[in-house]
Amino acid sequence: MLQHPPAVRAAFEDAAATMLTTIARVQAHQWELPGLGVWTVRELTAHALRGFTTIERYLAAEPTVDRVIVDAADYYRIVLSDPNAHAGVAERGRAAGAQLSDPVGEAEATTQRVLALVASTADDEVVNTFMGQMMFVEYLATRVAEVALHTLDVQRASGQPTTLRPATSSMVVGLMAELAEPVALLLALTGRGTLPIDFNVLR
Repeated sequence: MLQHPPAVRAAFEDAAATMLTTIARVQAHQWELPGLGVWTVRELTAHALRGFTTIERYLAAEPTVDRVIVDAADYYRIVLSDPNAHAGVAERGRAAGAQLSDPVGEAEATTQRVLALVASTADDEVVNTFMGQMMFVEYLATRVAEVALHTLDVQRASGQPTTLRPATSSMVVGLMAELAEPVALLLALTGRGTLPIDFNVLR
């Protein structure tokens, strides 16, 4: 389903603000604690920042794959169809973490730079991702999801309350719901059924 551009932009701005607040609250001794999966909190934060830096990279990239990605949900379906997707993400996160010496300062500089780029980019600008071409606003929706979900991860890993602003959580919930089996999800949301313990739309 195509996204509503103003809602995506508002969600991205709010996600960026929440992430910055979250990173600023991480205590010095917590950066090397377990973050998510194989990542430390530092590596998890570095991966979260890729939700911003990939915008810069893909807007500047030349097409490498002859495929049109319809919308944000289609992007996730294509990415998750690669059996090596999660291993690659894990390795890139560890590599990025090794380069993140000043998480708070680098997060502030990165978000400020990318927010300006987002504001100056048209909704229908073509983004050349590693999986194919898609409209900018649809790619931006995937970045909202990545930043929001990993902000929650950092909050959990560092003992902070888990919270997102309404514009962000509403957009991400809608996008994740598109990836789920609709009837099973509807039954669970209305108390008419339960989801499996290992339920995960991002596998």
